[in-house]
Amino acid sequence: MAMSLDDNAPVLPVTGYFYMAPVGTPKPDFTDPEKPGTGWLNFGHTSSENLPELGRDGDDPETKGSWQRKKLRQTSPNVTYSVKINSIQANVDTFQLYYGAGASSVQSDGSFRIPASPTPQTKALLMVLVDGENFLPLWMPNVSLIGSDAVALDGTQFVEFTITATLLGHSSIGGALGDWGVLTAVDITP
Repeated sequence: MAMSLDDNAPVLPVTGYFYMAPVGTPKPDFTDPEKPGTGWLNFGHTSSENLPELGRDGDDPETKGSWQRKKLRQTSPNVTYSVKINSIQANVDTFQLYYGAGASSVQSDGSFRIPASPTPQTKALLMVLVDGENFLPLWMPNVSLIGSDAVALDGTQFVEFTITATLLGHSSIGGALGDWGVLTAVDITP
């Protein structure tokens, strides 16, 4: 594999979108980042102050050697990948993801009941980074979503509910976690 300078490959995520669908929803083939296709529902407004964070947690590779060669092989680390999303919508959809609750937590008057024992919600997740006339999608067919940070209040900022989506394997892609798409130009034809 040879790396080369590609002036078109850097991405400046000026805008972005998150969409959710049932676990296993196939990777969409789309040309407009605001219209990913059937079955994908918009996640809602997210913070422009605290952009999403792609996380990596786990072991570092370890170098193993033999008596004859001190650096013979490197181990494959056990790693978990995640996406932190800072929702700024204070509504039942956000509360269900943050507090780990199903539809039964929504009361008849529209209020939301916080469960004593949270249960992560599983979904397919699509993140679309937009840079001018280009967009870059990350499709994750199986993620576990739950609130991950405290909700801090600041009279000058929107209330943020930090939700972490942990990437899980899915059988439709051989147990892999997801696919980064190809950097694509936005189709602006009417």
